[in-house]
Amino acid sequence: MKTVIRTRAVTAAATLAAASLAAALTGAAAHQPTSTAPAAARATSTGLAITVHPGQTGQRLPAGFVGLSFGAATVAADNYSSTDLAGYLRTLGPAGTIRVGGNSGDGTFWTSTGETPPSWATSGTITPAKLAPLAAIAKAAGWKVILAVNLKHRDPARAADEARYAQQIFGRSLLAIEVGNEPNFYEADAAAYYADFETYAAAIRAAVPGIRLTGPEAETNHSSWLAGFAAADAAHPDVSLVTDHTYPTSACGTQVATIPQLLGTASVQYENANAQAALSAARQLHVPAAMSETNSTVCAGTAGVSDTFASALWSLDYNLLLAQDGITSAEFMDGTNAAGCDPYTPLCPTTGDLTPRPLYYGMLATELVGSGEFVALDNPDAADVRAYAIRDHGHLTVVLDDVQDPASHTATTVNLNLGLRGLHRGSLTALTTTSPAGLAATSGITLGGQQVGAHGAFGTPQQTPVEVRHGNASVTVQAGSAVIIRFS
Repeated sequence: MKTVIRTRAVTAAATLAAASLAAALTGAAAHQPTSTAPAAARATSTGLAITVHPGQTGQRLPAGFVGLSFGAATVAADNYSSTDLAGYLRTLGPAGTIRVGGNSGDGTFWTSTGETPPSWATSGTITPAKLAPLAAIAKAAGWKVILAVNLKHRDPARAADEARYAQQIFGRSLLAIEVGNEPNFYEADAAAYYADFETYAAAIRAAVPGIRLTGPEAETNHSSWLAGFAAADAAHPDVSLVTDHTYPTSACGTQVATIPQLLGTASVQYENANAQAALSAARQLHVPAAMSETNSTVCAGTAGVSDTFASALWSLDYNLLLAQDGITSAEFMDGTNAAGCDPYTPLCPTTGDLTPRPLYYGMLATELVGSGEFVALDNPDAADVRAYAIRDHGHLTVVLDDVQDPASHTATTVNLNLGLRGLHRGSLTALTTTSPAGLAATSGITLGGQQVGAHGAFGTPQQTPVEVRHGNASVTVQAGSAVIIRFS
């Protein structure tokens, strides 16, 4: 593990984290980690001392870290051109990324000449006219796009044609072309994928010189593909961004996801292991790494978990964990289809607009944290209260994410030793819900007392003053809530 900071400070979990990384690299880690429930219920508010070390800096939390991942079928169906998706993207901040791919990409057919689609094209047909609305959305929001080409139904010339039109239509909004989606389902191994990747790369770059490519896009639980791809590509790297998929829990087959599992430390270790595997491959190729497809629960999410306030607290913690490790962005999978919206969908299309789900609030909270360098801190209770510190331009931002169930736990008073004498005041923004359902709430979620309105409208968050004395501050965090405290 490369990190120089231990903001979670779960020293007892060091061996488990190493084991999780080894499992991820061999592809043996399960989709669904062993559930780790929160600590026993507390009768009264307890104290927690956290010490920040501002001089010990690590990776940077970049602007535009959170993004969205759309299935190619969504573009083929043009699900978003009648909505104000651009408004909701702008609310999430500038410089985000939309990735288009997913499993439906394997069944989506590209044509620029109006050909009759083949029988396997069960997810629809994408044409230049179908790309234009997405390009308009990306440009209006200031976001970039990663567009996947179909590798399962091998046709390098068709992929090159799509890349050529994409460059013309998206212009500067086109970040990269993704070669295939989750090739572990149809390629024999990473070496076979790399051979096809190289064939596609040659065809695409002949059509669009200088275009960026991403890969290997393996499914969660197949992180061994990262090492195999990096080893094959190391001599003459053709990839500009190493991309991976991570889902800490699963609803595939007979597997069942739960809120305690999603918020448990086993999920944290699984997420960290996948991030480290992607970063290891990226370092070998001297390129960045991104989690280009991710969400709470693989196989479309679980109602009562993926669409609840728990997912908001989870995503805030997850985003900061990945960024702290060195991942450059996380694109959350959209689940819009003809039948409606899957449970893990951040933004569900409605007539003429979108409905933000709880997950969207966790993504928005990440944006409110701002950019800056992570700094070290000591946290003796990282299983229950996740903590991060970010320093930038004379400000220190501390995030406290209490993932405990409010039905069985009360507030925690956190005593912060900020490590800087020059800080005089702080302002606190809370991510919480007014619903008595607590972690299971699907409504009543607020960020800084505000809710996201029509067309992505979001008012100025309400802030609570936090007193600082001699470099110390005391903050009370309710169980099942998170706070962002900006000190200056």
